[in-house]
Amino acid sequence: MSDDSTPIIIKKIKKGGHGHHGGAWKVAYADFVTAMMAFFMVMWIVGMSQQDKETIQRYFNDPLKFMDGSAELNMGFFDSAQGQQAVNANKSGGVTDSSKAGGLTRLHLLAQEVEAGFTPIKNEIYNLKVYPDRIQFAISAHSLFSPGGALLKRSAEPILNRVAEVLKGLNAYFMIEAHTDDLRVDSPDYPSNWELSAARASTVVRYFIEGHYIDPTRLTLMGAGQYRPIADNATPEGRAKNRRIDIYIVPNGTDRTALRSPASEGRPPSK
Repeated sequence: MSDDSTPIIIKKIKKGGHGHHGGAWKVAYADFVTAMMAFFMVMWIVGMSQQDKETIQRYFNDPLKFMDGSAELNMGFFDSAQGQQAVNANKSGGVTDSSKAGGLTRLHLLAQEVEAGFTPIKNEIYNLKVYPDRIQFAISAHSLFSPGGALLKRSAEPILNRVAEVLKGLNAYFMIEAHTDDLRVDSPDYPSNWELSAARASTVVRYFIEGHYIDPTRLTLMGAGQYRPIADNATPEGRAKNRRIDIYIVPNGTDRTALRSPASEGRPPSK
């Protein structure tokens, strides 16, 4: 008779921990270090100036073009209706400053500084672009003046205050050029658009001198009337674009006697 009570012993072999060669903790530690590195990179970028952020963005957009200095300038035309950049301006010129990252020209670097300064009023500034001998931007006359007048609106003061603060910090000369549309002036004070545009340019210049103490020897004013349109005066939208104040920044050291007339940039649109 068999003995069914004989015990059966089952040995469970318990494998030890990973021991000296275990790797699970290494994966967790690597994840932690990666997360910390990402965190500090984000904090570093957040603390950068807007200009530095844009420089980094241009590098990652096209590193090769950035390194040889041929990348497009991240400047251009502000969409004044939406307060954002609509088109990049691929402009060259100025004096190459090889000590700066990317080999951007001196004027391009100056234009970046100007653009960053205009951030609080970017809805009011448009047509910001760079030429070989100057930087140009425009302010809509509607933002500064009442129709047919040359007295500043109260709402114009914050705009001009910001512009003046940016200009004061630049080692440059400034040309203020006012333009109108081709509609007849309906005011006894101004016989034609010539007088109106000159009066508006004079108002802006006086505001810079009397309100912000910009050296008068650094300022020039011009009135171009209706003769330098940038859009078709046949439509209300075109006339609104033509009513503007162009401001030109001419870096100190540029031969102003040889400077091409800024007004020559505006030409009647082709029919």
